[in-house]
Amino acid sequence: MTASGAARHLRARPDVFAGGDEVEAEYAKDIWDATVLGLPARRGRSTARFGVIRQQWLRDAIKKWSRFRLGAGYSFTTIDAGPQSLARFSVFLTEHPEVRGFEGITRPLLEDFLVWIAGKPEWSANTRHHTLTFVKVFLDWGHRHGTLPGLAANAVIYEEEVSRPPDQLPKFIPEFVMCQLESEASLAQLQNPTVRHLVVVLMETGLRGGDACTLPFNPIIEDSVGWPCLRFDNVKVGIEQLIPLSAKAAGAIRAQQDHVHSIWLQGSPWLFPGIFDNDDGIKPYAHSSLSQQLRTWQARICLHDEAGQPVRVHAHQFRHTLGTRLINAGVPQHVIQKLLGHASPRMTARYAQIHDHTVRDAFERYCAQRVNTAGDHLDFEPDALTADAEWVKHNVARIRDSLPNGYCGRPPQQDCPHPNACLTCPDFHTTPEFLDIHRTQAQANRRLIARAEANGQFRLVENLQQVQKSLERIIPALEAIEEADR
Repeated sequence: MTASGAARHLRARPDVFAGGDEVEAEYAKDIWDATVLGLPARRGRSTARFGVIRQQWLRDAIKKWSRFRLGAGYSFTTIDAGPQSLARFSVFLTEHPEVRGFEGITRPLLEDFLVWIAGKPEWSANTRHHTLTFVKVFLDWGHRHGTLPGLAANAVIYEEEVSRPPDQLPKFIPEFVMCQLESEASLAQLQNPTVRHLVVVLMETGLRGGDACTLPFNPIIEDSVGWPCLRFDNVKVGIEQLIPLSAKAAGAIRAQQDHVHSIWLQGSPWLFPGIFDNDDGIKPYAHSSLSQQLRTWQARICLHDEAGQPVRVHAHQFRHTLGTRLINAGVPQHVIQKLLGHASPRMTARYAQIHDHTVRDAFERYCAQRVNTAGDHLDFEPDALTADAEWVKHNVARIRDSLPNGYCGRPPQQDCPHPNACLTCPDFHTTPEFLDIHRTQAQANRRLIARAEANGQFRLVENLQQVQKSLERIIPALEAIEEADR
């Protein structure tokens, strides 16, 4: 069972199979309304349509399967995708009027279906893949539970016949364009505070739009050191998730809470309530309306590329952009997978492809221009035997050492004689394993203070004394921890 499958299994809903007359009447209809069924659903995604299935016997079975999936913990939002994909199988069956029930679905018929769907070039690779996947899963359900009467034992679609389309690279937004979108002047042009704060949260967290629109009013909890984290339901994977927030994202959330209190005096269960026709604040923001609001905003700020041509970006591209930025900053893939809530490393690996292509190109341009402290130009041949090793050394060093005016040329295995811990930063943390380094730095810092005082460099003295105060607090605290652990 996959991670997402396990999560759904743990969220199984036996109540789906037990309902009153009104609920049973709803399940008998060709359009299901989540509100009538008492099931949670996103705004604008609260119906499942079965009328697209032309054969009554097939439609009834797909309804039964869909109800089973709801009971297994799938969200109502995903249920409509089943009949919409299986509608293509229904169209195929109209060309075989002799098939009047599941006893007519045989392996030879399914082989004809595979040929038929392969001959639909007007459908995208993703559409063909999803259609075959849903037909396969539907038939597998019938075999496993005996729910499709008369279905032949060999009426299966095999895993290898459901070929996945090639993975597409994430559609990240170029930094030139992102600079325009992230500027305070541009964000101020989003006149509705709810939309403005939502856009900031999407940019900063990489949340899927649907997950962001249904955030509870107070989604922030603090970690062990008081840093704000976002708590939300990752609907696609089927888990509750926690991710750290940037200061900008946390600020936008708190500003949005203040805005909600100012508009809905009685409060709202949502951080982003719907803007229109929502006097009681009960409705969440409609994700479907974000696209139009983004389009209007981008036209207002004259969003353009480096050639001066107008461009348009979509909300989901903020997620791709964050992933691309993180991978290019050297953040490990498994950390990005956790942050973005990917069910498997497959999607996260797509960002690594961008990293390999774009950052390697930038590295080679850097190598063509670099000089050492003596002013000597350092040659580099991209096809040399050692080029890959030098690329690895450079890339890992970028993660370890942040320099304001260049790059570290040391291999990552070699210690740096100039540790540059940010001892005046409130977010800096350390442990007893660095105690000797702090003692050495404290001794060196005292000498620097004495020399600066002798030279009358009073501003430097003040800066060095701030560092010394931090060290004099850190060292005894670490010594106490070390003593307690002995």
